[in-house]
Amino acid sequence: MKPKFEPTDDGLEIIDPIERHRYRLTTHEPVSLETVSTDRIQFPVEAAVEVTAEMITLPTNESVYVRNGDGSMVAEVRPSKQVSLPENEYTLDISGPLKVYAYIESSVYIYSDSERTYITLDESTRITFGARSYHRRPATTITSTAEPTDVMKAISAFGSALKSTTPERSYPTHRGHPAAIEMGDRLIIPEAINQPKTGIQIEIPPELGQIFVITPLAYYLGAKVVPGKEPQLTTEDGFTYNLEREDTLEETVEQTLKQVFFLDCIVRTEGHTPLPLHERQIVEPMLEFDICSIYNKKLFEQLEIYLSVDFERVEPYFPEWRLKTYLPPTPDAIEFLPYVTDDLAIIKVQKQRKKSASVTQTEAIEDFLRTGNTRTSRTRKLPTDQTGISTIQQSWSSASSSNITSKTSLSAFQHSVGRSPREDPIEIEVVCNDTEMREELETVNGVYGVREELPFDVSLRYDLEISELEKTLTKNIDFFHFIGHIDEDGFQCTDGKLDVASMEKVGAKAFFLNACQSYDQGLHLVESGSIGGIVTLNDIVNSGAIKVGSEIARLLNQGFPLYAALDVVRKDNIISQQYIISGDGMTTIAQSETGPPFVCLIDREEDDFVVRMETYTTTGLQKGSLCIPYLEENDVHFLTSGESGPFISSEKQLSNFFEMGDFPVIVNGSLNWSSEILLDEL
Repeated sequence: MKPKFEPTDDGLEIIDPIERHRYRLTTHEPVSLETVSTDRIQFPVEAAVEVTAEMITLPTNESVYVRNGDGSMVAEVRPSKQVSLPENEYTLDISGPLKVYAYIESSVYIYSDSERTYITLDESTRITFGARSYHRRPATTITSTAEPTDVMKAISAFGSALKSTTPERSYPTHRGHPAAIEMGDRLIIPEAINQPKTGIQIEIPPELGQIFVITPLAYYLGAKVVPGKEPQLTTEDGFTYNLEREDTLEETVEQTLKQVFFLDCIVRTEGHTPLPLHERQIVEPMLEFDICSIYNKKLFEQLEIYLSVDFERVEPYFPEWRLKTYLPPTPDAIEFLPYVTDDLAIIKVQKQRKKSASVTQTEAIEDFLRTGNTRTSRTRKLPTDQTGISTIQQSWSSASSSNITSKTSLSAFQHSVGRSPREDPIEIEVVCNDTEMREELETVNGVYGVREELPFDVSLRYDLEISELEKTLTKNIDFFHFIGHIDEDGFQCTDGKLDVASMEKVGAKAFFLNACQSYDQGLHLVESGSIGGIVTLNDIVNSGAIKVGSEIARLLNQGFPLYAALDVVRKDNIISQQYIISGDGMTTIAQSETGPPFVCLIDREEDDFVVRMETYTTTGLQKGSLCIPYLEENDVHFLTSGESGPFISSEKQLSNFFEMGDFPVIVNGSLNWSSEILLDEL
């Protein structure tokens, strides 16, 4: 569904009815909205309106990018800068929670303060606003059998979702969601799918496990996948690249995807968006090719040059990939492929072995109780599902704790792309069925819905009966936060227990089940309608659960996806190691007001502060997105996600940075918030 424009008392509001995001633009007077053709905007948008005004005020102090009539960038205006441009034809990129452009023919003056950005135009300027949602969903569906050759042809069609075959496809906005796959008795590829002619082919033995591993790489390269004796990349000019040159196919494909993607991010800076990029400044002296000349070459020519670069030399500068997905080499996993490919996840094939549920449960609990402060590639084993739900395992790497794991059913992804649009305020239901945990209820009541720019409707409920809890879960709400007790029989209510497995439909988009052993009930919530949530695998202590619940609530309220909220809390609280994700870990309940969500890590160094920032990807800001730490000494962009810095800041610089928004800050291993820190006490 397209974004909607609605007039307000002093401007207009742009609404994304799928993601529930709202973006309010102030013109300082009422305006009349006239729907116009999207052709007036030179970049892809889904809806457009025209208004007359002489000023636009943005609700945040993010950068504004200015392009001239031919699309070339003429200015990047950061919050600490101001720019005045003469009368001309301009397109302003003023994106926030939606992608938003403003087309004008006027002089323009852009400046900002600590909270907002101001754009001053000529009197009575006609402004065309165009918008598109960051929401991603398959444009069509492919029917496939389980035959490996049919699956190869289906995967080959994924590249049709690329909006570009230039290095710009490393921007998430230039990559569309691959077509969905549904199983059938014959292969049907819709006529609307047009595979790009990139001159690249991947040969692979016709085995499902090997096909799964190369799927994200094939999608990103727009490659044709065909049967072959040995896994290899080939191009139309005769170049061949062995995909088992490392120990395994999985390792080689992972390195290849990361390296090609990263070098595309470097080379794209020679294109229409020539922003200063930190990673280019570091890596360019190591490269034996000229970045400018590479930009205009064909994709298969770029690929050969990229793969001539020594992986170990550039790998330390890659953004954090974080996500790995573990698929069984069976037909059950085929329909998952479009969704995990959209995230450019690294795919690993699960080893098939038989093991009793009791042994697996014991291993999982023992592994879950291990904690540490060093980075690890270890992935926790999750118990064999007793729910009867078919799931896959996903894992997000963490810089400061053991990996964050999730069990995800196909329903989670299907519910995400198929969720019905709504224009009501964000609805949150908080239920406390445990009097000993009322403290958490009181805390989260002061957290959810405190952001002025977002309308929230928060309901608090106590001591619900089975019928009351069931009614709450069936409501079409954005988030369900449960505080209480759960066991193998279900949610503890005042008159018994509610097993969600008995419910046909759940309306809650996301959830947090802050209760012991909530894993199975979380899977049932996802299967019955939810997208994702945070659950526990075993028993937790009340006092620790209260703190974790309060911190996660605040992070979700600030736009952190589930996996990122859990990662931040793990930096501060050892109890949080006992929480995992059920469903899609990229799920959010609110929009971030700071671009990509981030946590700031601070150390004191005499009179100055050493600042590092760890950023996270979201569904709207996926791999290839940029971030810029608005510290006065920094003037370059960084790739999302991962750690940027260190930056050396004075107390005044850091104080100004903290005033730009409310975000989590780690000081001496403790989680704080920028709006509450007193720097002179650090």
